[in-house]
Amino acid sequence: MDKRLIYLFVTAFTAALFVISPALGQTSESSKVPAVPAAPAVPVEPVPAERDSTARLVLSDRPIAADSLERIDPVDTDLVALRRSAEGEEVVLEVAGFGITLSSLSDEKIRDRNARIRRPRCSLVLFYKSEWGYNIPSKVDYGAYPAGTDSFFDLRGGKSFHFSTTLAGLNYVFGKQRRFDMTTGLRYTVDNYRLSNNSITLGNENGMVVPVALDEKADKSKLRITSLGIPLHLAYHPVKQMTLSLSGYFDFTMGANSIYKNPKVKNPLSGVRTFQFGVGVGVTYYRCGVYFRYGVTPLFENGVGPKVHPLSLGICFGL
Repeated sequence: MDKRLIYLFVTAFTAALFVISPALGQTSESSKVPAVPAAPAVPVEPVPAERDSTARLVLSDRPIAADSLERIDPVDTDLVALRRSAEGEEVVLEVAGFGITLSSLSDEKIRDRNARIRRPRCSLVLFYKSEWGYNIPSKVDYGAYPAGTDSFFDLRGGKSFHFSTTLAGLNYVFGKQRRFDMTTGLRYTVDNYRLSNNSITLGNENGMVVPVALDEKADKSKLRITSLGIPLHLAYHPVKQMTLSLSGYFDFTMGANSIYKNPKVKNPLSGVRTFQFGVGVGVTYYRCGVYFRYGVTPLFENGVGPKVHPLSLGICFGL
């Protein structure tokens, strides 16, 4: 079969498929070269292929004047014609009075296409909502402690630090616009409470947490508590790259040690509450922001130590 006939058949068949689509319009025959009418779609600015490595051919709604078209196909017939605009950025395929304008994919279309690509709603997260801040005791009540022993749990400002992070967990995104998500997993927490009085350390005598005098003043004296827990984080994304979070912390104490350095001596301390529950809020922008955390349950067991609710604030990452 003659190559010209094959070319005409393939071209006509392709054009017939596009004729069925409502997005196509019929060109007028007011001139020798039919013009392409404007469609009601939003204009798409062409992007030259040399500037856009992902350039593709898409339908364009902008008509091109007949005198600006240059015929570029080798077929000598008026039934089928392939023309190019003067700028060389658009191509018009005309078959039997119908025209299809082809142009490269614009940057705006690429962004819209990427936005429509949906990620899985459930995903694995690592080191989620890492917190680094300072511990501040609140509502301290020494109760029945004898006079002269109160205020032994006063802390040194700026020296009592808090670190916490969700080592690994699962994140689930919900909502039609995906503005909400929920995260849970395994969380590791370290709390250091630096005593303001370096001449004492904490001990347990007769079932009570009490101050124990040192032979000589230490470089530092503190209480360190490590815990593992299962948090629950609810996050809301009001605008792009901004996150508001509400958290619940369910921590189990793994170790509590009274430490002083002169040289370093570490002794286990009983009386710290085994289960700790706390709540917190956070605000981040581009995954960096601030947090506030409050211990609902007291730090020590009832009747064992001073009644104190730990409070922490600082910076957080990874929301």
